[in-house]
Amino acid sequence: MSDEIVPSNPNANLPDHARRMQDLLGGVANIANSIQDAGGVASGLDFIGVNGDGKWSFGQQRTEVETGSFWAIDIRTLQHGYIAWPPAGQKDRKPLGERMVPANSALPALSSLPDVGVPYQLQFGFEITCLSGEDVGQTMQYKNGSRGAKVMIQDLVNEVRKQARLDPEKLSPVVTLEIRDYFHPEWRKTIYEPVAKIHRWISYEEYDTVIETTAGTAAAAEPEPEAPKPQPRVAGRGNGRPAPKPEPEVAAAPTPRRRTRVG
Repeated sequence: MSDEIVPSNPNANLPDHARRMQDLLGGVANIANSIQDAGGVASGLDFIGVNGDGKWSFGQQRTEVETGSFWAIDIRTLQHGYIAWPPAGQKDRKPLGERMVPANSALPALSSLPDVGVPYQLQFGFEITCLSGEDVGQTMQYKNGSRGAKVMIQDLVNEVRKQARLDPEKLSPVVTLEIRDYFHPEWRKTIYEPVAKIHRWISYEEYDTVIETTAGTAAAAEPEPEAPKPQPRVAGRGNGRPAPKPEPEVAAAPTPRRRTRVG
């Protein structure tokens, strides 16, 4: 039996600065895993998807996506997981439960999810950024588990595999967001399904540059706050009475966006 003492910390023999860095990164990974095990947290991004009128739209105002605009999908953000929705007809449509993990992690076991009284459904998601048009620089989150979403994700994954063999340096597809529709005879209504039509591919560096450039442009375009206007002096007023207040300025009405808002 060897008397050699084996350190319980695998980083113990590293130089001090390297050990601190490895311990820090290990702690960060533990926190990330703990959050994922607890169900994750909201990303803070607005959602994008297909509305009831069969249009791609985003944000709380459900602004329609500009026709012909190009969007890039960040393959690094691909996720899969489960979501549980309230029963049909219930007013509150917030998810009762959700667990999403990165695409390179195994799907969570259904037995590990909390019982919320309704079954969980498979769901997929990714982040997507606008590259052209009036919404350039906007980054949204897509998450859905419908049949159409699964078909779109399956097509996307197949194309990424092909592209990885051709040019592994460019794996983010630039797409136009389109719609495929069909009439469902049983439900007696038209079903709208999402389509991400790929036009070209860009690298992760190009994707990140778009976000950094548009963020910097937006910050530079923000007007500086105006200094308060001095009160006009009125000639001949020496009796201590205050000068009359100037007439309030009427702000110009904002120019409406050319696209309609969808409720």
